[in-house]
Amino acid sequence: MIRFVVATIILILVAACSSGPPPKAAKTKRPKARPTHVCQLDPESTLPPTPPQLPMGDTVRMVHYNTYPFSDTFTSVQALSDGTVYALGWRKYPKGPSACGPHKQAVVVLRWDGTAWRPLPEFDQVVWPQQLTATADGKVWVFGRCPRNTARGCAAAWDGTAWTVTDFGHDWTFEVGATVTGQRIWAGSYERIWEWDGTNSSTRKAPIPIHALAGGATDEVWIAGMTDGHPALARWNGQSWSRPPKPQIPRLYGDKQGKTEPYGLAVGDNGEVWMQARMYWICGEEESMCARPLLLKWAAGRWTVTVMPEKSRLGHIVSDGTGGLWAIRNSKLARYFGGRWTSYKVPAGPYGGRSVMRLARAPGQATVWAVGEDHTESELMPFTNGIIWRLEIV
Repeated sequence: MIRFVVATIILILVAACSSGPPPKAAKTKRPKARPTHVCQLDPESTLPPTPPQLPMGDTVRMVHYNTYPFSDTFTSVQALSDGTVYALGWRKYPKGPSACGPHKQAVVVLRWDGTAWRPLPEFDQVVWPQQLTATADGKVWVFGRCPRNTARGCAAAWDGTAWTVTDFGHDWTFEVGATVTGQRIWAGSYERIWEWDGTNSSTRKAPIPIHALAGGATDEVWIAGMTDGHPALARWNGQSWSRPPKPQIPRLYGDKQGKTEPYGLAVGDNGEVWMQARMYWICGEEESMCARPLLLKWAAGRWTVTVMPEKSRLGHIVSDGTGGLWAIRNSKLARYFGGRWTSYKVPAGPYGGRSVMRLARAPGQATVWAVGEDHTESELMPFTNGIIWRLEIV
């Protein structure tokens, strides 16, 4: 009897609890979720200074990898005839102990002396470093934007001891290029060219709007531009300007074809000039604008025009020294010689990225240098790390 009464009481209590909460039950608020930070360091980012097994391509080798645990990249490179190489980039790192910032950015210049990559002192008086050029006596120039007003062009000069920064003002930006001929340094800014002869500097107005600039023989500078929607070349021989005839651009798209705009330039050891350009036309049902890359070569008083496939991507170019061309093509390093392309796979970095930005080859040498970055889609820092590659043609 006692067991029956106890069981009955338990059933009544269970029924009462399962009928729902009592009226006027207090509601509890859920605590707000804490925001997640995507700026934490990736624990695998602390790589050794020299990875024990660097990835290898066909003949392209990764020769330097920035192991700094915050974002950086390389944007320009120059190789000199004596074997010296300079690589330019930027580095972003936090001002305090937290990876979440606030961050500051500095310009990074590395110098290859034939044995190791050695850094020059960092500086922050220039942002968005775009161009680097150097002379055989150790002078280095970096061209970019001013930190407090990015509409102004700034340049930093290294004299072997310290950096000296010059503010060029609102009318100067240096995307179009910089070069060295002999002991003279040149930089272009769409309508004007700046020249430094080691002691004094001067500016001169270009005969055409500048889209690209490259150096040739001693005191010789070439610029590529566009007039009336058509690509054009101009040459400064140290005394005056001359202009070759304009190239004939094929009409592949009839009335839908528009302007052809140059965006790159390379001068060969034998005086040939290569120009990169994009042919624009109206395409698709929505009549959007499409672009197709062209390669134009000026040599022996005549033009040769090569139309690239529509989906081809053609990046920075440099001469190969034998009448051909090196280029960043479809994420690979490629050589164009005798009307044919030969591609060389570029090894990716530890994060799986390989964005090649710029190329360099010293006159009279077969070695090609490339700079860029390794990048990751991870939400942990670093997002990019700078890479230097080398291709030695035997």
